[in-house]
Amino acid sequence: MRIATLLTSTVAMLFAASTAAQGERPRPAAGGGSINAERTPGAGSAVWSSWRGPGQFGASDEKNLPESWQVDGENHLWTYPVRGRGTPVIANGRVYAMGYTGEGPDLVELLLCLDEQTGRLIWQHAFSDFISDTVYDRYAIGSPTVDPATGHVYCLTSPGLLCCFTADGELKWRISMMEVFGRLTFPNGRTGAPAIDGDLVIVHPITSMWGPAGPAMDRFYAFDKRTGDLVWWSQPGASPKDNSMSMPVFQWLNGRRVFYATTGCGYLVCLDARTGQLMWRYFMTNGGMNASVLLYRDMAIAIHGTENIDASNIGRMVAVRTGAEPATGAAQPNTLSREHEVWRNDLESFSSSPVLVGNRIYQTIRTGELCAVNADSGQVLWHEKLAPDQIHASPAWGDGKLYVPMNNGMFYIIRPTDEGARRLAEVQLEGNCLGAPAIANGKIFVHTTEALYCFGSHRPHAPASAAAAPILQRGEPAILQVIPTDVICRPGDRVTFRAQTLDARGNVVDDLVRQLTWTPSPAVNASFDASTRVMTVPSDARPGAAALEVAAGGLKASVRVRIVPDIPFRQDFEGIALTQPDPADANIKFSWPPSEWIGGRPKWDIREVDGSKVAARTIDNPLFQRTMTFIGHPDSTNYTMQADVMSDGNRRTISAPGLIHQRYQIVLKGNYQELEISSNVERIKQSVPFAMKPNVWYTLKSRVDTGSDGSATVRAKAWPRDEPEPEGWMIEVHHKHGHQSGAPGIYGFTLQSRFKVYVDNIVVTPNE
Repeated sequence: MRIATLLTSTVAMLFAASTAAQGERPRPAAGGGSINAERTPGAGSAVWSSWRGPGQFGASDEKNLPESWQVDGENHLWTYPVRGRGTPVIANGRVYAMGYTGEGPDLVELLLCLDEQTGRLIWQHAFSDFISDTVYDRYAIGSPTVDPATGHVYCLTSPGLLCCFTADGELKWRISMMEVFGRLTFPNGRTGAPAIDGDLVIVHPITSMWGPAGPAMDRFYAFDKRTGDLVWWSQPGASPKDNSMSMPVFQWLNGRRVFYATTGCGYLVCLDARTGQLMWRYFMTNGGMNASVLLYRDMAIAIHGTENIDASNIGRMVAVRTGAEPATGAAQPNTLSREHEVWRNDLESFSSSPVLVGNRIYQTIRTGELCAVNADSGQVLWHEKLAPDQIHASPAWGDGKLYVPMNNGMFYIIRPTDEGARRLAEVQLEGNCLGAPAIANGKIFVHTTEALYCFGSHRPHAPASAAAAPILQRGEPAILQVIPTDVICRPGDRVTFRAQTLDARGNVVDDLVRQLTWTPSPAVNASFDASTRVMTVPSDARPGAAALEVAAGGLKASVRVRIVPDIPFRQDFEGIALTQPDPADANIKFSWPPSEWIGGRPKWDIREVDGSKVAARTIDNPLFQRTMTFIGHPDSTNYTMQADVMSDGNRRTISAPGLIHQRYQIVLKGNYQELEISSNVERIKQSVPFAMKPNVWYTLKSRVDTGSDGSATVRAKAWPRDEPEPEGWMIEVHHKHGHQSGAPGIYGFTLQSRFKVYVDNIVVTPNE
């Protein structure tokens, strides 16, 4: 089975062919008039297919764009009432946007498709949050992306569902980045946008996977945009300080397709877009970086809003010379030094991205100012105070004007010169602006935390032009690429791989390598057919994970295979040999957890407690005080879980053990003396009293049942292990927009990294 679940029909809740389902309709502006609705959608139309626009730098080539406007008045065309924090994208007469609606347990994140002319809802898909750390309704801090070649729409939700839809809303494939790759979530809710380049869709999360990739790192993942198969993944930096939503910016450089981005570990990086190979990196800050990179002449320009590595001030904009990739055969990668800097200035922006127009950069900064910068020298030409502060929102450029949304909801039209900013118009929108405007077909689109606005002029516009790709001179095969390069499967699954060769610059030489030679591993119980490239997992295969060596034509590649147990299964750890000496006491032996666990090795070990082998939460890394580890398949549904759990602590502080069950969290919270069911704790959280003590074993049991109406019912109970099981459930939670599937897992909260959590005798069975 592939990582991506291929589907032939949509499964989203709240799918609508009209707005009647939600009762939300676009509001035509009082003085806005109408636009010719007879124009064929997409005919001769411009596109803004990703949040940074067609040139990747927030600028449009269109003319005759509005230079004045009023809400419900001049040049205001329509408003659609949906909350959002990102940038809409436009293609083929349709507007696509991420938003959210509802409150409390009924809040859902949305992917919307609207008619560009009228704002009428064409279709939408809704996604419930699950076991994420998002707080304060910080949803939709990201944007969808449209593939210009196919019209397909890609989005990444706050909890990490990467989805591909057709232009008509049919779900083609989806991947749970959290459950398959260990994607981490954060209270800030920053998600970003997928990037499309050629046949790849690339996302930028922090993940904690399995094996050597278990430690949490800032990573890039490139998937085949047609199938969802993973083509490559890369970890170009160091341990992250923050998550990053910096979107890749692409360029052809010396016959190689590369991209530039900033990371959560403070680096500006350049990667080969076809292989993920790190070309070079430049260390800029001790914090995370979020703004997108600008490319100007032979420079990559980046900005951040955190602590500098060589000064006490916060924030900096830096231009770094590109073209520093290592020569073929040289040491990889190339770590750049200060001598590669062209210029720097002290502008500070945590996540607002700059706009490039000619040799001028326009940037909004933390203090609510718009700044102009000479791209050749880095000189700051002027500051214009527009608002008290600025967070994520970025300007956009078109027709000689800047369209500048600010955090306080003010939206400006500004004509910049080298002497200063001339304000042409300003309007107060409802809500806060955290995204960037999009420009297409004479219209300006901007999303606030209350509504999606469309402003525009009825005058003709000039469609933007697209740059042609260079003609490549392909070299000899130098790289073997086997796809998917990381796969999750269950006993009985069959996986068909494909392989291609690339030259030293990442360009495809042969896109169909037919004969592969596999080197088996004892950790992966599977057979391989060299001619059909099919891996078969026997129905009685034991769980395990390993990186397998694959060869063809004298080239080698590595494929990561993870076999997870199918339901029903049981894990009591008794078959695991304890061979590793404990660093604190050489007389005590432990072992690593099962290799197929996502994020297992940095967070759990297996050791003997009370005469049995159990899983114990490690406490040496304070970053992992709260841990979710997935031990099964994300397509699992309608099952029952049971495990023995024990906390550690004292009368003041007690650790919290629990289960992850179909995207719900069932936890014994010793400090509160409660049994709790939650998902995202601000969406679903209910509890009942439960008296418990540290260093006492309890049995925890849960069950999830899905309904035909898209709901789910979650039940749980707990009791001292040496006592009989109670007959009834102690707590029952009904979730209207319930999670229809989800991987089983285990949970541990080791408060202050002082007290461990223990888990034993895990049993997962189908519901009776």
